[in-house]
Amino acid sequence: MATTHGTSVGRLDEIASTHTRLRADAAALDEAAARAATVLPGWTRGHVLTHLGDLARAFARQAEAALEGRTVEVYDGGRPGRDASIERGAGRPVAELLVSLEDGLGRLEQAWGKLGPDDWALPCAYRDSDLLATQMCWWREVHIHYADLGVGYRVEDWGDALEEHLVDYLLPRLPATRTTVLLPGDTDRRWEYGTGAPTTVHGSRNTLAAWLAGRPCERLPKAYGAADTLPELGDWP
Repeated sequence: MATTHGTSVGRLDEIASTHTRLRADAAALDEAAARAATVLPGWTRGHVLTHLGDLARAFARQAEAALEGRTVEVYDGGRPGRDASIERGAGRPVAELLVSLEDGLGRLEQAWGKLGPDDWALPCAYRDSDLLATQMCWWREVHIHYADLGVGYRVEDWGDALEEHLVDYLLPRLPATRTTVLLPGDTDRRWEYGTGAPTTVHGSRNTLAAWLAGRPCERLPKAYGAADTLPELGDWP
């Protein structure tokens, strides 16, 4: 996949391309494949597909409401409503899973297609932020969960810009009581988080992003310093 552009326009183009690939790969799933486990504990491909469709619809309605000067809940019923919807939907026949996914992707594309450049600054209920925050979240979620599906797209296919963004975003998962310095060997970027005895973590930009996201990759980063073990990761920001 081509490297993701840093601008919002380039990012939206890249997201649209990812949607095209996701649709094609999801359409090849049969019933047995839809029930197969993923790397996420307790989640099958049906859970992942349901979540992607639900989140796409949730972000579409954030944009729809924002254009009308309103804010609405991200999910009906909040986090419990989100979780219940995923559990209800995960076991549906694969044809229904695909209809749900397409409905979500299509509605999101339609809603975002109505936004002008300045509209991304409109307020929304997602983390009491703006619509750009939903764009960034969807960028993360669609790539991470596409890889979770295990249908050919892998964490190793994430682009450079997404990988750097994921490291930036996920730094708070590192322990605050231990200084962790992240040194990727394939870029001049350097990240540091926390205080206390330092540990340096070496890896590629991709392996650092995958590790912080809690996803398996071909080779884990290596830790050196005060502790030779990788820091324990905390909750998702």
